[in-house]
Amino acid sequence: MNYEESIAYLEAAASFGIKPGLERIEAILERLDHPEKAYKVIHVTGTNGKGSVVAMITSVLENATLKVGRYISPHLIDYTERIHIAGHDIPKEDFAKAATVVREAAEKAIADGVEAPTEFELLTAMAFWYFKEQKVDYAVMEVGMGGLYDSTNVIIPVVSVITNVAMDHEKYLGKNLEEIAHQKAGIIKEGIPVVTAAQHVPLKQLKKEAHDKKARLYFYGRDFEIDTRSKYGHGQVVVVKRKDMPKELENCLLFVPFVGAHQAVNAAVATMALTLIMKQDERVNENDLREGLARAQWKGRFEIHDLGGIPFVMDGAHNPAGAEALKEAIEEQYPDKRRVLVFTSLQDKDTETVIQLLIRKGDRVFLTEAPTPRTRKPEEIAAMIDEQKIATVHTAEPSVTKALDSAQKEAKDGDVVIICGSLYILGEAMEWMAKKIGN
Repeated sequence: MNYEESIAYLEAAASFGIKPGLERIEAILERLDHPEKAYKVIHVTGTNGKGSVVAMITSVLENATLKVGRYISPHLIDYTERIHIAGHDIPKEDFAKAATVVREAAEKAIADGVEAPTEFELLTAMAFWYFKEQKVDYAVMEVGMGGLYDSTNVIIPVVSVITNVAMDHEKYLGKNLEEIAHQKAGIIKEGIPVVTAAQHVPLKQLKKEAHDKKARLYFYGRDFEIDTRSKYGHGQVVVVKRKDMPKELENCLLFVPFVGAHQAVNAAVATMALTLIMKQDERVNENDLREGLARAQWKGRFEIHDLGGIPFVMDGAHNPAGAEALKEAIEEQYPDKRRVLVFTSLQDKDTETVIQLLIRKGDRVFLTEAPTPRTRKPEEIAAMIDEQKIATVHTAEPSVTKALDSAQKEAKDGDVVIICGSLYILGEAMEWMAKKIGN
C-alpha cells in the first residue's frame, strides 16, 4: 500500500468503533514476533495532561542523545504525527510500509478466527513494529483511552505514569471516579514503579491497586511537589521538590515552556518519572532533565500565536478538567482581556460544564462543528449557552475556517482569541494560522 491507500485502510477500520480488549492487538503482535518487547517503554495514561507529559519525557530522553519513539493520539493534521521518532514524525513512505506489514499480520489473525481489529489497534501495532525496526532505545507510549483494556497495555514498562483522574469517557470507563481510576490503574504492572498526580478518591484506588501488585507508588504531595513557580514569558520557572534525593538535588529548578498551574504539575510528574529512569539508566542525567524539559514542544496545548498584535490561543479543553485548567491559565496570562472564542464540543462530552467554565458574560463566541461524526451542532451548543443564561453574543458558523475568519474580524486591541472545546478543530486552526502568518 502507498500512504493514501494506508489511510483508506485505517479509516475503513474506524467503522468498527471502539472495542475494549487486548485479544486483537495481542494476536497481531504475536504474528509480528512481539516487537513491543524490543526496547524500554514508559507508559502514560490519565484524564488530562498525558500528551504534555509524553512530550516532556521524550524531549529529555532525546536530550540524552537516546533514540526515542513517541506514540500519541489523536493527530491534529496528519496521521504521521501519531508515530514520532528521533525528533521527526514518521515519513509517509515508512508509515505506508508499517501499515502494509500490520495489515498482513491482521489478516492472518482474522483468518485464524480473531475479530477484526480497530483503527487504534492497527496504529498501535504499527508504532510497536516501527520502533523495533528503527532500533529505538525507548518508546514513550500514550494510552488512547483508560488503560486496563487499551491496546497499548501489552507492555512491561520501566515506569508507569498516571497524570490525573477525572470524569471523562464515562460510557467506556465507568460512572464514577473510583471506576475510572480502576481503568487507569490497569497500566500498573507487578513490581514496576508508578508516578501519579491523582488526588482524593482516585488516589485511594491507585494506592490499593499498586499495593496489590507490589508496585511502588510515587504520588504528588508526598514524594514530589511544586515548591514555587513564577510566570516567565510564554512559560514558567518551576522548582520541583523530590524526596529521597541528595540534598543538593532535592530542589530541581526548571524552565517549563508551557503556561498554567496544570502544566507545572505535569512537569513535576514528568520530572519524577525521569528521576526514576535516571536511577536505572546512567545515560540520562539532571542536566538532560533541565535542558530537555526547556526544549519540549507540544502542539495545541495553550499554544500561543500573535496575529496583528492580538494573541490567539489554541487548546483542546474538551472535558471539565481540561476546561478548568484552560480557565486558570487564561486568567493568569490574560486577566484583563475580553475573550473571543471559537468553540465546539463533542456529543460524548460534558459540554454544559465546559461552557460554564470558559464562556463569560460579555464574551463573543463563534460556534462551529468539529470534523468528526461525534460533533455537536452549533445550534445545540447555542441552546446550552442560552439555557445557562450567559449574556454573550454567539454566532453559528459553517466551518472552522469561517469561525476563525469571523473571530479575527471581531477581535480588537485588548482581546484574546481562544480556539477550544475539542482537539479535532485544532488541525484546521493550525493550517489557517500558518496561512495567515505566511501572508
